[in-house]
Amino acid sequence: MDIVTYIVYILISGITIVYVGNECYQNGKTYITNFFPNDLNFANGINNVLRTAYYVLNLGIVIFTLNSLNNIETIQQLIEEITKRLSFILLLIAFLHGINLTTIYIYHKQFKNKSL
Repeated sequence: MDIVTYIVYILISGITIVYVGNECYQNGKTYITNFFPNDLNFANGINNVLRTAYYVLNLGIVIFTLNSLNNIETIQQLIEEITKRLSFILLLIAFLHGINLTTIYIYHKQFKNKSL
């Protein structure tokens, strides 16, 4: 049952991370280019760095937590374990997204004040 747990966990978390990452990247393009309309290369660079850091961090957490999965004997335990792990990853994604938005907003304000 442990092999099934690993496979299900990696598939679900991988698909979730890639989907959320692509959505944030596509929607973030508009958001960041509105902040830095005069320097689109800079805006695209920020968006690419955020996407790369997002994938490295979240996929690293998925791989790191594989070591600490509990022994699974029933389907109920499988669902509980995967739900617990995925909820942690989703909360982390939300927290980091909030930090990124706040940081970009503060940086934009400083950048805007210098250019005035």
